[in-house]
Amino acid sequence: MHETLDEIGGRHGTDKRSDQNNFLNFYDRFLGPLREKPVKLLEIGVLDGDSVRTWQDYFRNGKIVGVDIDPGTKAHEQDRIRIEILDQSKVQDLDLLVAKGPFDIIVDDGSHVWTHQILTFQKLIGTVTPGGFYIVEDLDTSYGKYVPHYHGGATESAAAYLQRLARLVVGQRVLNLTEEPDAFQQSLFPRIDFITFYRGAALVRLKE
Repeated sequence: MHETLDEIGGRHGTDKRSDQNNFLNFYDRFLGPLREKPVKLLEIGVLDGDSVRTWQDYFRNGKIVGVDIDPGTKAHEQDRIRIEILDQSKVQDLDLLVAKGPFDIIVDDGSHVWTHQILTFQKLIGTVTPGGFYIVEDLDTSYGKYVPHYHGGATESAAAYLQRLARLVVGQRVLNLTEEPDAFQQSLFPRIDFITFYRGAALVRLKE
Protein backbone atom coordinates (compact mmCIF):
# COMPACT_ATOMS: atom_id res chain seq x y z
CA MET A 1 0.00 0.00 0.00
CA HIS A 2 1.26 3.47 -0.91
CA GLU A 3 2.36 5.88 1.79
CA THR A 4 0.09 8.88 2.09
CA LEU A 5 1.48 12.27 1.12
CA ASP A 6 1.58 13.18 4.79
CA GLU A 7 3.48 10.01 5.67
CA ILE A 8 6.05 10.79 2.98
CA GLY A 9 6.33 14.35 4.25
CA GLY A 10 6.82 13.10 7.79
CA ARG A 11 9.60 10.79 6.64
CA HIS A 12 11.42 13.68 4.95
CA GLY A 13 10.75 16.14 7.77
CA THR A 14 8.97 18.87 5.78
CA ASP A 15 7.06 21.45 7.80
CA LYS A 16 4.07 20.78 5.53
CA ARG A 17 3.38 17.60 7.53
CA SER A 18 0.40 17.15 9.84
CA ASP A 19 2.12 17.94 13.13
CA GLN A 20 3.19 21.34 11.81
CA ASN A 21 1.36 23.22 9.02
CA ASN A 22 -0.80 20.22 8.10
CA PHE A 23 -0.93 21.10 4.41
CA LEU A 24 -0.27 17.62 3.01
CA ASN A 25 -3.52 15.94 4.05
CA PHE A 26 -5.36 18.84 2.44
CA TYR A 27 -3.36 18.60 -0.80
CA ASP A 28 -3.76 14.82 -0.99
CA ARG A 29 -7.51 15.21 -1.52
CA PHE A 30 -6.89 17.11 -4.76
CA LEU A 31 -3.55 15.79 -6.01
CA GLY A 32 -4.23 12.09 -5.45
CA PRO A 33 -5.64 11.52 -8.98
CA LEU A 34 -2.37 12.85 -10.44
CA ARG A 35 -0.10 10.70 -8.29
CA GLU A 36 0.92 8.16 -10.94
CA LYS A 37 0.98 10.61 -13.83
CA PRO A 38 4.17 12.14 -15.30
CA VAL A 39 3.46 15.53 -13.75
CA LYS A 40 5.82 18.49 -13.75
CA LEU A 41 5.75 20.28 -10.42
CA LEU A 42 7.35 23.63 -9.65
CA GLU A 43 7.98 24.60 -6.04
CA ILE A 44 9.29 28.04 -5.11
CA GLY A 45 11.28 27.81 -1.90
CA VAL A 46 13.67 24.87 -1.41
CA LEU A 47 15.42 25.56 1.91
CA ASP A 48 16.58 22.16 3.22
CA GLY A 49 15.10 20.17 0.33
CA ASP A 50 12.58 18.30 2.50
CA SER A 51 9.61 19.36 0.42
CA VAL A 52 11.02 18.70 -3.05
CA ARG A 53 12.06 15.23 -1.90
CA THR A 54 8.54 14.69 -0.60
CA TRP A 55 7.09 15.59 -4.00
CA GLN A 56 9.59 13.35 -5.78
CA ASP A 57 8.53 10.34 -3.72
CA TYR A 58 4.82 11.11 -4.04
CA PHE A 59 4.88 11.66 -7.81
CA ARG A 60 7.00 8.65 -8.70
CA ASN A 61 6.73 9.40 -12.44
CA GLY A 62 6.99 13.16 -12.06
CA LYS A 63 9.65 15.82 -12.53
CA ILE A 64 10.26 18.33 -9.75
CA VAL A 65 11.66 21.82 -10.29
CA GLY A 66 12.68 23.70 -7.16
CA VAL A 67 13.42 27.43 -7.12
CA ASP A 68 15.40 29.29 -4.48
CA ILE A 69 17.58 32.40 -4.17
CA ASP A 70 20.25 30.47 -2.22
CA PRO A 71 22.86 28.87 -4.51
CA GLY A 72 23.51 26.29 -1.79
CA THR A 73 20.16 24.65 -2.50
CA LYS A 74 21.60 23.26 -5.74
CA ALA A 75 22.98 20.54 -3.47
CA HIS A 76 19.45 19.10 -3.27
CA GLU A 77 19.37 18.16 -6.94
CA GLN A 78 18.96 14.42 -7.46
CA ASP A 79 17.31 11.95 -9.79
CA ARG A 80 14.13 13.78 -10.84
CA ILE A 81 14.77 17.03 -8.92
CA ARG A 82 16.28 20.09 -10.58
CA ILE A 83 17.00 23.32 -8.71
CA GLU A 84 16.93 26.77 -10.34
CA ILE A 85 18.59 29.72 -8.57
CA LEU A 86 16.17 32.57 -9.16
CA ASP A 87 14.45 35.39 -7.24
CA GLN A 88 10.64 35.46 -7.28
CA SER A 89 10.64 39.21 -6.60
CA LYS A 90 12.24 39.89 -10.00
CA VAL A 91 10.15 39.94 -13.15
CA GLN A 92 13.04 38.82 -15.33
CA ASP A 93 13.62 35.75 -13.14
CA LEU A 94 9.94 34.85 -13.26
CA ASP A 95 10.09 35.18 -17.05
CA LEU A 96 12.86 32.58 -17.03
CA LEU A 97 10.55 30.27 -15.09
CA VAL A 98 7.72 30.85 -17.56
CA ALA A 99 10.04 29.59 -20.30
CA LYS A 100 10.56 26.37 -18.33
CA GLY A 101 6.83 25.59 -18.23
CA PRO A 102 4.21 24.42 -18.60
CA PHE A 103 3.67 22.99 -15.13
CA ASP A 104 0.91 20.75 -13.83
CA ILE A 105 1.34 21.96 -10.26
CA ILE A 106 2.92 25.12 -8.84
CA VAL A 107 3.53 25.57 -5.11
CA ASP A 108 4.58 29.02 -3.88
CA ASP A 109 6.41 28.43 -0.60
CA GLY A 110 8.85 31.27 -1.18
CA SER A 111 9.27 34.59 0.60
CA HIS A 112 5.58 34.90 1.66
CA VAL A 113 5.78 38.66 0.97
CA TRP A 114 2.47 39.91 -0.45
CA THR A 115 4.00 41.69 -3.43
CA HIS A 116 6.05 38.61 -4.31
CA GLN A 117 3.10 36.25 -3.92
CA ILE A 118 0.87 38.38 -6.15
CA LEU A 119 3.54 39.02 -8.80
CA THR A 120 4.49 35.34 -8.92
CA PHE A 121 0.85 34.32 -9.30
CA GLN A 122 0.29 36.83 -12.10
CA LYS A 123 3.39 35.72 -13.98
CA LEU A 124 3.08 31.94 -13.54
CA ILE A 125 -0.63 31.08 -13.44
CA GLY A 126 -0.60 31.14 -17.24
CA THR A 127 1.93 28.28 -17.27
CA VAL A 128 -0.39 25.89 -15.39
CA THR A 129 -1.83 23.15 -17.60
CA PRO A 130 -5.60 22.60 -17.96
CA GLY A 131 -6.80 20.72 -14.87
CA GLY A 132 -3.64 21.75 -13.01
CA PHE A 133 -3.18 23.44 -9.65
CA TYR A 134 -1.61 26.60 -8.27
CA ILE A 135 -1.03 26.61 -4.51
CA VAL A 136 -0.04 29.57 -2.34
CA GLU A 137 1.30 28.57 1.08
CA ASP A 138 1.68 30.56 4.29
CA LEU A 139 -1.09 32.88 3.20
CA ASP A 140 -1.63 33.74 6.86
CA THR A 141 1.14 36.31 6.40
CA SER A 142 -1.71 38.46 5.09
CA TYR A 143 -3.03 38.84 8.63
CA GLY A 144 -2.34 39.93 12.18
CA LYS A 145 1.16 40.06 13.55
CA TYR A 146 2.69 39.12 10.18
CA VAL A 147 1.44 42.20 8.33
CA PRO A 148 4.33 44.59 9.20
CA HIS A 149 6.90 42.02 8.12
CA TYR A 150 5.30 40.74 4.93
CA HIS A 151 3.24 43.50 3.30
CA GLY A 152 6.17 44.50 1.09
CA GLY A 153 4.63 47.90 0.47
CA ALA A 154 1.43 46.45 -1.01
CA THR A 155 -1.93 48.02 -0.28
CA GLU A 156 -3.73 44.70 -0.86
CA SER A 157 -2.73 41.44 0.77
CA ALA A 158 -2.21 38.25 -1.21
CA ALA A 159 -5.19 36.70 0.59
CA ALA A 160 -7.40 39.66 -0.32
CA TYR A 161 -6.20 39.47 -3.93
CA LEU A 162 -7.19 35.80 -4.22
CA GLN A 163 -10.49 36.44 -2.42
CA ARG A 164 -11.26 39.16 -4.94
CA LEU A 165 -10.55 36.67 -7.72
CA ALA A 166 -12.83 34.15 -6.01
CA ARG A 167 -15.58 36.78 -6.03
CA LEU A 168 -15.49 36.77 -9.84
CA VAL A 169 -15.56 32.97 -10.00
CA VAL A 170 -18.53 32.77 -7.63
CA GLY A 171 -20.51 35.81 -8.76
CA GLN A 172 -19.83 35.90 -12.49
CA ARG A 173 -23.47 35.38 -13.48
CA VAL A 174 -24.71 38.45 -11.64
CA LEU A 175 -21.73 40.81 -11.49
CA ASN A 176 -21.41 43.59 -14.06
CA LEU A 177 -18.06 42.45 -15.39
CA THR A 178 -17.67 45.51 -17.61
CA GLU A 179 -17.25 47.56 -14.44
CA GLU A 180 -14.58 45.34 -12.93
CA PRO A 181 -11.32 47.34 -12.70
CA ASP A 182 -8.84 44.45 -12.76
CA ALA A 183 -8.26 43.46 -16.38
CA PHE A 184 -5.92 40.61 -15.43
CA GLN A 185 -8.44 38.97 -13.13
CA GLN A 186 -11.19 39.51 -15.71
CA SER A 187 -9.20 37.60 -18.30
CA LEU A 188 -8.17 34.86 -15.86
CA PHE A 189 -11.30 33.89 -13.97
CA PRO A 190 -13.07 32.10 -16.89
CA ARG A 191 -10.19 29.57 -16.84
CA ILE A 192 -10.64 28.78 -13.14
CA ASP A 193 -12.55 25.70 -12.05
CA PHE A 194 -12.45 26.54 -8.35
CA ILE A 195 -10.52 28.30 -5.60
CA THR A 196 -10.46 26.77 -2.14
CA PHE A 197 -8.98 28.29 1.00
CA TYR A 198 -7.46 26.37 3.89
CA ARG A 199 -5.77 27.30 7.15
CA GLY A 200 -2.74 29.16 5.87
CA ALA A 201 -3.07 28.25 2.20
CA ALA A 202 -5.09 28.64 -0.98
CA LEU A 203 -5.46 26.22 -3.90
CA VAL A 204 -6.56 27.24 -7.39
CA ARG A 205 -7.60 24.60 -9.92
CA LEU A 206 -7.82 25.44 -13.61
CA LYS A 207 -10.53 24.02 -15.85
CA GLU A 208 -9.65 21.02 -17.98
